[in-house]
Amino acid sequence: MSAFLDTTTILFYLSLLGILGMIGFKALEMRSGKKSWISKLADNTNHIVHKYYDYFRTFISYINRRAALALIQWIAYHILTFARNAYIWAYKKAHAHAPSKKVIDMVRGKGEVNRNGGSSFYLKSISENVPEETVEVKK
Repeated sequence: MSAFLDTTTILFYLSLLGILGMIGFKALEMRSGKKSWISKLADNTNHIVHKYYDYFRTFISYINRRAALALIQWIAYHILTFARNAYIWAYKKAHAHAPSKKVIDMVRGKGEVNRNGGSSFYLKSISENVPEETVEVKK
């Protein structure tokens, strides 16, 4: 039963009903010889659709490879600018609180190094090779 309630299946059935409805309207129109309201609407709006189609086709023909690349770069610039501003906002928000500032500094490799701490020999040797002005050392 759940296979008949799948979204894709429902959309398929709806499109099938639409196709059968269009065929039925056309069959009734051909039998009676009178135009249906859908055909009248299509006749009245056909020139508008063709005009917009021609405008769109002309616009697409003006876009060459260089213009398409510039358009993609422009879109990427705006997306990355938004992402950078969101990062800066979140960074400032996190640095407003002392515990999160300490965690962010720790992840970035800044902060305090305790030489008598319980770190491994490898980390202790690395901390000994770091210049003193970049790291505060507690003794």
